[in-house]
Amino acid sequence: MSAGSASSLGRCLSVREYFSLTNMKSMFQGFVYEYETPKIVTIHSISIALTCRIIQLLILIYGIVYLMIIKKGYQDIDTSIISSITLKVKGIGYNQTAKNKTLVIDGADYIVPPQENNALFLMTNFIRTDQNHSKCAEAPEKFAYCTNDTRCRESTDSHKANGKWTGKCLPNSHQLNGSEEKIGLCELEGWCPVENDRGIPEPIQDAFNFTIFVKNFIEFPRFKVIRKNIQRDAQYLRTCSYDHENHTECPIFRVGTILDLVERNKTEQINILRLGGVIRIKIDWICNLDVSLDKCVPVYSFGRLDAPSKEENFSVGFNFRFASHWKHENQSFRTLTKAFGLRFIISVSGHAGRFDVIQLSLNIGSLIGILGLATFICDIVALYVHRQSSVYRQQKFQDVDLNLLRLETLNSLAEGMVSEVTKRKNQNHLDQRESISNVIENHDVTSITDSPLKEKFQRSRENPFYDNVSTSSTIHTNPALLSMTPSNNFHQRQTGTIKQSTGNSSSSPLSLKQRKLVSTRPSQLTYSSNITDDKYEFNDKIDMSYVDEDSPVIDAKKQSNEMKRNFNIKTNKPLMNGSEYSTQTSPRIETFL
Repeated sequence: MSAGSASSLGRCLSVREYFSLTNMKSMFQGFVYEYETPKIVTIHSISIALTCRIIQLLILIYGIVYLMIIKKGYQDIDTSIISSITLKVKGIGYNQTAKNKTLVIDGADYIVPPQENNALFLMTNFIRTDQNHSKCAEAPEKFAYCTNDTRCRESTDSHKANGKWTGKCLPNSHQLNGSEEKIGLCELEGWCPVENDRGIPEPIQDAFNFTIFVKNFIEFPRFKVIRKNIQRDAQYLRTCSYDHENHTECPIFRVGTILDLVERNKTEQINILRLGGVIRIKIDWICNLDVSLDKCVPVYSFGRLDAPSKEENFSVGFNFRFASHWKHENQSFRTLTKAFGLRFIISVSGHAGRFDVIQLSLNIGSLIGILGLATFICDIVALYVHRQSSVYRQQKFQDVDLNLLRLETLNSLAEGMVSEVTKRKNQNHLDQRESISNVIENHDVTSITDSPLKEKFQRSRENPFYDNVSTSSTIHTNPALLSMTPSNNFHQRQTGTIKQSTGNSSSSPLSLKQRKLVSTRPSQLTYSSNITDDKYEFNDKIDMSYVDEDSPVIDAKKQSNEMKRNFNIKTNKPLMNGSEYSTQTSPRIETFL
């Protein structure tokens, strides 16, 4: 009991918090101030990928096969068809009215009324009664039976009568329910004698051979195309009769053929002629205007609209009454006819299509939009059905705060600028080292080649020990060659000056032992100038100590550290102009003999 109460309380609290003012306010603010945009996430899952591809394939099949091919989605369709129908019936019928008497009827007799809009009534059976205006007994129905006048005056069923009741009961010898009591019928004033339709005669003979000619004109106003259902020549139309297999274009229909199509039961066909029925004739115009107009022909179909007689218990078939009046010797007469027959209702429908680029583009666009249904279904599967839905949900939904993003961008830019400055400094140091190495190498090669002390150093190889030797070389250069912009690097100017000096100097007292050490320990260059209009003076001061071959080799890592320290000291000092250039002491170079 306590666990259930706690769970229900938790649910109530969650619902209460959900509909709280704070939560509703935050939801409203999120709706107003937050914008949602799709995010593309690639999922490496065979099941989800196959599901997506299968759905996309089904959509493509639907779009190509059904939408484009069957429904002709590339065409502009006009369904506003304008139609006109004219009907004609031909045939001679006859009926046996009495012994040795035959009534012959033609189209003027059995077409009632002569013209209708898109419809036709063909009378196949009738009951005729000749009447005059007088008094007579009511029809022998249960409500009209009486034994005295009181029954006829007090009867409430007079609305079912065939005339106005006079209140008299006419004696008659009718027996009701097998009783021996004689009863009569109430008297009426009206058209007498009253019609007796309790016995329905047989239908008109040869009604199956009546023919119906249907003339149909149609127009598609959008494409201004006018067609008619009479496509053949007159000779063919005089002899043809519609057949759904061999003569589908013939507009002349036999009544028996139509009844065979709508009702295959022969007994039911006789009941249709005897009691009447409603039959539909449908004319379909399906025209493809991208091909020849000769193929734009109607298609006829038939159907029965009323229920079969075995399924109906009340008001079976189709019938109505009409009368024809005349007078003789100031007395009114009429012939009342109750007509049974076939009512044909003709309906025309159809459409015409023609290729249209706009319609094709719209259908292709709608097909592309429907393809998004596959992604929608797969998203639902990945978010709520897949076993790793939580991982996908974390990757799918992401909150972005533009203010925080702007600060992060500024911080990243600042870090990038710092790293770029550091990178440039390191690159400058490397360029300086390479330039100085190249200058010293070129200077040493020239000095060794042209130095007058070459022979002295060659002879010195025989002696085991040497004292420290210091040398200095003064190089005079042309001020025009040294004119450089202030933005150039100091060491680049040194490189340019030394290269120029090596090209002009003819001799330099440099030793062969120094050339061996050029690749590992470059000398520190000092640029001192007595600022004049004529010359700059460049001094290369090198302190060298010569060590015997048996002495231990200096560690390469120690040499590298000393070289980096010397370069850092040199690059950290500010560059000065004119006479403010300071002369720096040359590094100590240890050379192995």
